[in-house]
Amino acid sequence: MKERLQIHKKADSSTSKLESSLFPSPQSPDKAKGRSPKPPTQIEIANQEFQQHKIEATKLAIQAKYGNLNSEGQERLTVLQAKMNSFWENTGEQGYGVGHNFDNIATNRPEGSSSQLNRAAIIQAQLTIGQPGDKYEQEADNVATAVVNQINTASGENQILPATEEGKATAEEMRSPNSVSPQKQKFLQDYLLAKELVHGIDESLPADKILEGLFNNFKNIGFKYTMVSKSCEKFLTGTREGDCQTLAEAFKRVAEEYFGIANLNIEKIPKPFITEAGKTPYRGIEPNCDDGKRWFFQNHYWVTWNNKIYDVLFLSHKKVDTDLARQTDPLKSMLMPEEEYFETEKGKVVYPYRDKYSTAELSMFEKLKNFIKNMSRWLANDMDDITAKIHALFIRKAGASEFDALMQELQNNQINQAASGDGE
Repeated sequence: MKERLQIHKKADSSTSKLESSLFPSPQSPDKAKGRSPKPPTQIEIANQEFQQHKIEATKLAIQAKYGNLNSEGQERLTVLQAKMNSFWENTGEQGYGVGHNFDNIATNRPEGSSSQLNRAAIIQAQLTIGQPGDKYEQEADNVATAVVNQINTASGENQILPATEEGKATAEEMRSPNSVSPQKQKFLQDYLLAKELVHGIDESLPADKILEGLFNNFKNIGFKYTMVSKSCEKFLTGTREGDCQTLAEAFKRVAEEYFGIANLNIEKIPKPFITEAGKTPYRGIEPNCDDGKRWFFQNHYWVTWNNKIYDVLFLSHKKVDTDLARQTDPLKSMLMPEEEYFETEKGKVVYPYRDKYSTAELSMFEKLKNFIKNMSRWLANDMDDITAKIHALFIRKAGASEFDALMQELQNNQINQAASGDGE
């Protein structure tokens, strides 16, 4: 309501100034001395009264078009319409002129281009008294045009028509407390996805509320988690895919450059790790380790501000619980399906197979390595066959008992071979 009153005051003030400049007050008696003022004719008096009504009605009608007319203004507009219709009927009967019914004026905001909007803002019904285009008609049209220009060129806190993509302004945008600066407009033009990320966020709120709104808007952007990093620039221009680093950098970019919030930091876990964080909110992507039970990451990124965590990948304010690898780069072993593995701080072995990861107990893996090492001089000739059997057990995620059974089988074969050699 406060905003509407301000708009009315501005429009009233602007129109009053224009009216006073276009319709000067009668000359004082002193200045009129020596002259015989010619009294206005009945037609001139009627014309002036009608044009004054038209000026006031024009201003109110424009406000109605843009959704800024209160109940009192609407009542006043109805009264003016009735007066002008009555005036037309009376003058028409007396032969003063012809014209159109003022009820044709549109009091609802028209659809169409910005140029159509400006043309429609000027009174659609022109009542011609006397000759078309006479001085009274021109004066009224000048005031109507000036009122439109006052509204369209208003700036700062009095701006009531912020630009939109189609060059129009919705009623919701006119009521919004946010004013889009040229820098922000350029940011939204350069980064189309940013329009969705800033949508509905009230910039007058405290920074933490703005960040929470931005954080929540990431839920509905159709992001595709590919585990492959994309630059935040490509993401914000519309690619909608990437990894946790992509999301964190985009969150920070929008918060800083659009909302002007400082002191955001991107933090990361530099080592590979496994975690039981569950599915991502984005299209419900299943974890990539142990058939959807855990995630294995080479690293992880999130944003912090004022000691609060914004993990945009998992849309969480909690730090991910991790089982860090003991080393940054993978270890090598011929016993693994891809010959690579990681040892974690909590006693797990993580190893890849194709595009997935699996885990095994480190104690079992160490036992298997030591067994092969001790038996190598007897198993050397059959090593390819043995490693193939070990790979098969890892691939189907066999338990420790199956590895124990294989080692027992190999040990029995070694014993039998030794006994057979002694018999010879």
